[in-house]
Amino acid sequence: MASPTPEQEQLINEQTIGMLATLMRDGTPQLTPINYAYQDGRFLMSTTKERAKYHNIRRNATVSLAVAGDGWRPYVTVYGTAEIEEQDYTRIAEGTAAVASRMSDRPLPDNFADALRQQKRVLIVLTPERFVP
Repeated sequence: MASPTPEQEQLINEQTIGMLATLMRDGTPQLTPINYAYQDGRFLMSTTKERAKYHNIRRNATVSLAVAGDGWRPYVTVYGTAEIEEQDYTRIAEGTAAVASRMSDRPLPDNFADALRQQKRVLIVLTPERFVP
């Protein structure tokens, strides 16, 4: 697992949205803006099983995530391997809560884990192998 420079980590923690790149079945890249949380050296992202990125990652776990500051500089691109957590709803709820807390100060609903289960929500965990530039 690679680690960001202090400047890259500051940018990652300041921003809340990245551009996730996955590969479609025919090898074409798919880009998706996505909210994330950076915890313990890994990126957490929440999605549902209906989304293309879920199916793309299940086929090919190699992904990249670009995070940019205001304008297009500074920026960092993270290359790595994604894992999809779809069984452990405690982990899914905790990861999704971490992402949600970066998006809004609103409290989570009491039935948060149940709502995630109904939405068929999963947690994407990106383990970085390289940070560029």
